[in-house]
Amino acid sequence: EVHERSVDNDILCLLCRRLLLRNDHIRLVLMSATLAADMYQQYFGVLQPPIRVGARRFPVKEVYLDDLSKEVQLSGKDTKKVNDLLKQCLTMTCQKAPSAQYMEKVYQVVANLATAIGKPGTSVLIFVSGMHEIVAIAELIESIVIPGIRFKCVPIHSDIPFEDQMLVFDASKDDEVKIVIATNAAESSLTLPEVDNVICLGLCKQIVYNEASHRQ
Repeated sequence: EVHERSVDNDILCLLCRRLLLRNDHIRLVLMSATLAADMYQQYFGVLQPPIRVGARRFPVKEVYLDDLSKEVQLSGKDTKKVNDLLKQCLTMTCQKAPSAQYMEKVYQVVANLATAIGKPGTSVLIFVSGMHEIVAIAELIESIVIPGIRFKCVPIHSDIPFEDQMLVFDASKDDEVKIVIATNAAESSLTLPEVDNVICLGLCKQIVYNEASHRQ
């Protein structure tokens, strides 16, 4: 499965191409919903056109942080938090890890946003970077009370038992909004039903080598 380009995917493709040069009996299949097929076709020297599997497509509208208050009706407190996050985000410019205070605001905005846009009988998918974010956002969502609507949080993470993660495929009840809080395991490994809205924190965890201390 090849989705967004990354260092890992590029290295893997390089190794696969070397493998094919030495073993012409091996068949390599690249699959993706976002694959730049022509580029990979040229890279591997494939003469046949790529196989495209047709499917139903739905319009997708992307809303970024700076347009959030225009697209979604937020409370005064949440609007202020969104503006504060935007200012801090522009200041940090991804040069350092966000602070604990910054992340607390993110959790609160995400929890309130998910409960605001989630409709009974549907699901909201939230992409986070780790288990701590899953627990923090789930606790905030479960503390929100809206008459006539129940919010059911379903986490997806490698540390969570498989049986608990399978709850994500249960159909939402008429008075229930299912909120799936997941790491990138839900990005490429499975397809979730009933998801009308996706919230992405835009964060990831990486192992970085420190040249000064010679440690990761």
